[in-house]
Amino acid sequence: MLIFDEVFVTRAGRRLFRPISFALQPGEIMTLQGESGLGKSTLLHALIDQEPRVEFKGQITLDGKRMDAETRLSAESQTVFQEPLLFPHLSIGANIELSMHRCRGTAHRVRVDQLLKDLGLGGMATQDPFQLSRGQMMRVAVARALAPRARVLLLDEPLSALDTETREQVRQVIFEQVRHDEAYGILVTHHSEDRPLGGDVVCLTR
Repeated sequence: MLIFDEVFVTRAGRRLFRPISFALQPGEIMTLQGESGLGKSTLLHALIDQEPRVEFKGQITLDGKRMDAETRLSAESQTVFQEPLLFPHLSIGANIELSMHRCRGTAHRVRVDQLLKDLGLGGMATQDPFQLSRGQMMRVAVARALAPRARVLLLDEPLSALDTETREQVRQVIFEQVRHDEAYGILVTHHSEDRPLGGDVVCLTR
């Protein structure tokens, strides 16, 4: 299980929102909502030590192991940020492979090619990122996060740059992998239609 017990975030010592608590079973995705500027993205950043002077407080337990300020979720998670953050000097395939530390050679290429196909970018592994639209770049970022099959996926508006048809396609790819791998997902979104059916929703409040 992934358990958050009275978790909140501070920036420079100031609390951003009221403590939240929830528990996820393997294969589940929790949707995080709340008004703009309240700290949804900042919470994800705090979980992986991504933002200076930002820390999480409270107790987080992943598969029985307690996480704290020193043992954050970085080693167990992959993140899709609001901006794709691709390396322009690397091909699309090479950008995705950056997250794949545990497999080599042919296994890399097969995994990359399959993800690109599933996300509607089949045959584009050798292209450069600067040739892509923002929506396509976002799908590459999603592929990079999915590629290593991490225990936890942190998803910050991963569908926001996509048209309706592509949005549903990418949504299904993400949700299916979480279910298949019995992983855990935390999804930040302002759109109710992006949530998994029947999934829990946690709303941040001041």
